[in-house]
Amino acid sequence: MSKTNISIEDAKNWTKNFQDNMRKGDAKAFLIKCETLIDILKEMKVLQGSKNTFSLHNVEDSCIRAYLAVNPNQQNANGQTLVMVGTKKDSNGVERDMVEGEKNPPYEKSELTGSGAFDFSMGCPDDCDENSPLNHS
Repeated sequence: MSKTNISIEDAKNWTKNFQDNMRKGDAKAFLIKCETLIDILKEMKVLQGSKNTFSLHNVEDSCIRAYLAVNPNQQNANGQTLVMVGTKKDSNGVERDMVEGEKNPPYEKSELTGSGAFDFSMGCPDDCDENSPLNHS
C-alpha cells in the first residue's frame, strides 16, 4: 500500500471536518483531468520513455477528484489537506468516485488499491515556494 493511501474512515472524517465548516457556495471537491496531470509530469520530465516502454490508456476520459479535508492529526496548514480519488464514468456519463463504499459502483472492488482514497497533505504555508508569483504572502 502506498504511503499516501489512507483508510476510508479517515477520508470520510477529514472531508466531513472540512465540509461541516464550509460557507454557502464553497467547493467541497474538484474534478481534475488526468490529461492535465500527464502534461505536468511530461513538463517536469517525470514521465519519460526508457528501456521499459510506458503506455497510457484512456487519458482524455480519465479524471481525479480532490476533496478538501481537515486531518486533525496534521499540524501544518491548520490540518487542511486534499483527499484525492480516481473516478470512473457510469452509464449516464457521471464521474463516480472509485472508493470503498460507493453505492452501485461502475467498477469492481478488485480495481481499488486499498480504500481508493489518497492523502495529499503537504500543505502551504509549510511547503511553499516563497519565490513563486502564485504565492501571495
